[in-house]
Amino acid sequence: MKRITLRVKHAPLLRIDARTLLPSTLAALTADEIERRPLWHGTERIALADLFDVRMGDASNQADAPSLVFAGDMRRFDRIGWQMDGGQLVVEGHAGDLTGAQMTAGTLVIDGNAGSFAACQLAGGRVEIGGNTGDFAAGSLPGDLDGMRGGTLIVRGDAGARFGDRMRRGTALVFGNAGAFAASRMVAGTIGIVGGVGEHLAYGMRRGSLLLLGAQAVPDNRFAENHGDVDVFWRLLSRSLAREGGPFDELTQASMRRFAGDISVDGKGEVLLAR
Repeated sequence: MKRITLRVKHAPLLRIDARTLLPSTLAALTADEIERRPLWHGTERIALADLFDVRMGDASNQADAPSLVFAGDMRRFDRIGWQMDGGQLVVEGHAGDLTGAQMTAGTLVIDGNAGSFAACQLAGGRVEIGGNTGDFAAGSLPGDLDGMRGGTLIVRGDAGARFGDRMRRGTALVFGNAGAFAASRMVAGTIGIVGGVGEHLAYGMRRGSLLLLGAQAVPDNRFAENHGDVDVFWRLLSRSLAREGGPFDELTQASMRRFAGDISVDGKGEVLLAR
């Protein structure tokens, strides 16, 4: 399959909606067709070649899925990987807002930071962010009731506020710190945070599992410690998360404390403190 590299010539003055630049879409086009592909720069319609150098190649394995690489600073490009349904997409730098939003399949890797609303309503596939991400990652889009609905989100750095807001399914891991209202209004799924967390943790949590590796204090009085036998569940969860490496690799040797809540909303979720 094709490997397409789009190298940024210069940063645009205004923000660019990059939702149409997907591996499966561009793989069906020739280099000339890709260069002529229209993009909106404010109210002006420009050609892709005005912003990118286009290079075409073949994947090392012909059975591979189509691959698209953005080389350069993409911070002014929003909706990278929007509704992506397959293939591989790599950003060799930073990315803008709404990266990986509503993605259903494939792999999206960002070497640097991502903006706000990363992996919002993610339904499938894998999104990996090498640096930090802004607010509302793995959450819901404005006006919608559902957050992340499947797939896997990995944030190697820090996450902003409202991480995993209204999350319904899937796995979202933060190797650094998370901001205020992490796991707020969570309905289901698994969130793991290695570093510190901000205030109002798991506010309005209904169900789901929130795993904290770096927290020293127990959750506030919205959560009650539960001493039930969950050893089998813990072994399964720790083995599953250990595949992501780093601090999660040590979970199989750790014990945990379990707190149920948010009892202020009759929630049946859980906060797990690994130790």
